Amino acid sequence: MIPFFLFVLGVLIGSFLNVLGLRWNSGKGIEGRSFCVVCKKDLPWWELVPVISFVGLGGKCSGCKSKISWQYPLVELWTGLIFLSLYSAFPFVFDLKGGFLYILAAAIFCIYVVLTIYDVRHKILPDELVYAAIILGFASRLIQGGALLDYLVGPILFGFFGLIWLLSRGRAMGFGDAKLALSLGLLLGAPAGFSALVLAFWIGSVITLTIMILGRLRFALFRSGKGLTMKSEIPFAPFLILGAWISLIYHLDLFHVLSFFNA
Repeated sequence: MIPFFLFVLGVLIGSFLNVLGLRWNSGKGIEGRSFCVVCKKDLPWWELVPVISFVGLGGKCSGCKSKISWQYPLVELWTGLIFLSLYSAFPFVFDLKGGFLYILAAAIFCIYVVLTIYDVRHKILPDELVYAAIILGFASRLIQGGALLDYLVGPILFGFFGLIWLLSRGRAMGFGDAKLALSLGLLLGAPAGFSALVLAFWIGSVITLTIMILGRLRFALFRSGKGLTMKSEIPFAPFLILGAWISLIYHLDLFHVLSFFNA
């Protein structure tokens, strides 16, 4: 029952993270009623049940019938999967240390979900959230312990992205990505931290190229919208976060794997 409970809890929290990500720095508080962004209709509780309401309403507002963004159920399900999968990395039954690590990791990834939403929409990472992730990541590293490199991987990743930001004058990479990488390194340690970096570039390349190709095909067939180009500004934080999540739950050590095949 524990995995099921964690998944449901994650889905419920994901609903709140959606609101937080959309309202952060918007001048709107999180205490107000949820409403349709098109007709401004206040939503009753039965239209706010995570995932289930979206499916039951057919992805449309019950009032004006405008489409509801797929972001809502996707973020809710993703958060549920995060809470579920973190249990494999930090099993906490009869383990006080595992419990603390699970709570810290879950809190960090809640911040990462909000950062993903915000970065996709605004192409920037709020300092308050990134600094909170760094503090929690440092606390997690102190509890996990590890070799010296496990403590240094965060600053190493920070320096790597910081150098790209400096040399490109912010055009190739934002400084927020460097600070995000610091928190990732602190949470993951050396093997998974470096693996997350590699995965981030792999995932980013595949997704970006796929979107570019589909955009070009759409323009060629329908003469509507060119989509992404090589000059488009693409948020990198979501790829870093996906890489970190995969590396953590699968305990990846890609550099060891690569050295094995090159031996």
